[in-house]
Amino acid sequence: MLKVTLLTAFILSCSFLTLNFVRSYGVDCTAYLEDQGYKFESLSGYDGAKCRIEKPIKLYSTPTTTLTSPVTLSCSFAEAFGDWAADVGAKNMTHMGGYNCRRIAGSMFMSQHSYGNAIDISMIDGVSISSNWEEPAKKACKHFTNILTPATNAAHHDHLHLDKGMGWPCWANKLIAQPLAAF
Repeated sequence: MLKVTLLTAFILSCSFLTLNFVRSYGVDCTAYLEDQGYKFESLSGYDGAKCRIEKPIKLYSTPTTTLTSPVTLSCSFAEAFGDWAADVGAKNMTHMGGYNCRRIAGSMFMSQHSYGNAIDISMIDGVSISSNWEEPAKKACKHFTNILTPATNAAHHDHLHLDKGMGWPCWANKLIAQPLAAF
């Protein structure tokens, strides 16, 4: 039990160091997305005092997945989103939004939506997330730091929230859940 408690303390202390690192391609991110087959347009004007998007784009589709409407995201987040969409085998996705300059509900912290580093997905290939979220959420662990599901809370009853902000990586959640369940 002591080993598990020490491991939990270590993970808790390191979890606050989890940051959204932007990949380095040796080329511009937008050039990379274009080469990979993403459909998007580059945007400007997302550099406010509270809400700033690094290389904002309006995403229409990834190489494998069409969105029912365009969404504004950061270029690097769009790539992670595209990788996840390919992993789940989605042909079509419905989202509830990407960029939105706002605080996390009930918090003093800005949401990752404020930086174009989050998206809310409500349907995959015409199937509601509220009835089929477990496998897409599991696959999201490889691409995102925070995955909020219908099981997380009532605010997410009908969608997956995916972001790359500070948070618990999935592997840490699994390790911490067991020791905390003992209390």
